[in-house]
Amino acid sequence: MLLVSCNEAFGYTHDQTLDSSMVLILAMLREHGYIVNERNKTLYKDDESEDDDSGEWVEVTDFDTGQKKRVRKMKSI
Repeated sequence: MLLVSCNEAFGYTHDQTLDSSMVLILAMLREHGYIVNERNKTLYKDDESEDDDSGEWVEVTDFDTGQKKRVRKMKSI
């Protein structure tokens, strides 16, 4: 999985990945993930607006915190 991830993210061949430092590869992958997440936040920030009341919203209990959480109700196929 690491070889494929490095190939997709950086264009590294399998030999280049295996010859590189593991610490450097992990730092580069972490930075790549951060950049992709920030890009997606700016591109799709309108899709996740909480103020949008279109659709049906329900409150469910979050099992980790025990508090109520508002989520959009999805239709099954």
